[in-house]
Amino acid sequence: MARSLDMAVLSDLGAQLAAWEDAYVSAVGFERYWRASAWTASEAAKTVAVRMRAATMEVIDRPTPWIGRAWQYTSALSRGTRPSDTVSADAFALDDQSVVMKYLRGDGPQVRLPGDVGLSRDRILVPNWRNLETTQRIKPNRHGNLPGGVAARLKREAAGTAARRRIRGRWGVYEGKIAVGGSRVMGYIARPPPRVKKPEGKNRRMVWRNVRRPRLLLAAIPQATYRPILQRRWVEAQQEALAAVPGIMAAQLEENLRHVAARGRLDQAAALNRALEAIQRAGVSGREDQTRALLAQARSLLHSAGRTARTRMRPNFRTSDLHPLPLRVWKSRSTWSAVRH
Repeated sequence: MARSLDMAVLSDLGAQLAAWEDAYVSAVGFERYWRASAWTASEAAKTVAVRMRAATMEVIDRPTPWIGRAWQYTSALSRGTRPSDTVSADAFALDDQSVVMKYLRGDGPQVRLPGDVGLSRDRILVPNWRNLETTQRIKPNRHGNLPGGVAARLKREAAGTAARRRIRGRWGVYEGKIAVGGSRVMGYIARPPPRVKKPEGKNRRMVWRNVRRPRLLLAAIPQATYRPILQRRWVEAQQEALAAVPGIMAAQLEENLRHVAARGRLDQAAALNRALEAIQRAGVSGREDQTRALLAQARSLLHSAGRTARTRMRPNFRTSDLHPLPLRVWKSRSTWSAVRH
């Protein structure tokens, strides 16, 4: 299972949404605050998923379509969702792909042990492409991997089960050890064709000789180490999602206040519009003190127009079961927190 979003990211997101709570509830009510929070959380999840899809296809050498579909997200505003005490939007890697993705993120080199991925439970097999092509006529597919079923066929042949369809010129296969670079390496080895008679010596006497030597096809290694090539992109995607939160919340509040003003036919529309524009600028720049002052000005204009601000119970966000790579935000009393399973 893939990891959750970083705790610092969840905490920062919750704090940013909480900073807008009083302004929304006082000016336009709890329901619109919940919808704005849900929309913002959904946009953050979408940003992370979209950026990670692009990064995966760019960073991995010859990626498969399967790995490209790894990153998905869910929206907090899916059909049938109604305002409640929970805001939930997920950005995650699908279960099957997450067993591969876990080696591409993290702090420092990532170690893969036998049995984590693939058919072999007690070792990791590394192909020797030159020998595979010479003895088995096998080339890597367009994604740089073994064609489907090749590893299983080699294992069957090494166990003594001949392939139903024999290809002329293909060497036999056995499992054992072979000298490579001064050491003995275990793996699947191609057995050369039978010996042939060759003339030797002055009298050209016919002698049986092995014309070729065994070739290592798949080398067995105890572990493999990978560089976390997606980690930097993972951090950048989360930072980008967080940086957009103030602007999204400010834009949503501006739209809500414009709607309220239009319905109330405010005489102070021009003053209200100036306040809303300033709110958006302050929200995008992250200047919370100025944002609060401008929101107070907007509420005052709304109140003077005869539309009393509504006040309802603040949302009590609570946790629920987390999906792989969840984006969960909730509030318990006055403290925002996040839990990662």
